[in-house]
Amino acid sequence: MAYDVILESVSPGFHGPVVAALLTARIPSRTKWTEVAGFRNATTVGLGLDPAKAERLATSAPVVVAKGVTVEDAEHIKAYLEAGHYPEKKEWPRPEPGQTCCVVGVRASG
Repeated sequence: MAYDVILESVSPGFHGPVVAALLTARIPSRTKWTEVAGFRNATTVGLGLDPAKAERLATSAPVVVAKGVTVEDAEHIKAYLEAGHYPEKKEWPRPEPGQTCCVVGVRASG
């Protein structure tokens, strides 16, 4: 069965970490394998968003961010988005224990 991941809402003040998470989220089951000189390398496929599209998605919730993924991938993406991503932006607020950066839902595709 396939599932969709829906960004329901973004918590106040956490817009930046959510955009960064959208840009860096990966879908584990869609790993691409390549072999070079007898060595296998893995590249995990992301959501394929550019910064402008990630910005649009984060500001137009509720919106579908991933379609037709496995339940394991949907739960992985949900947890990643809810935690937010903090590359080098020390001024971005961090969620308190039990708090999330956004509300993400998972529903069956169809």
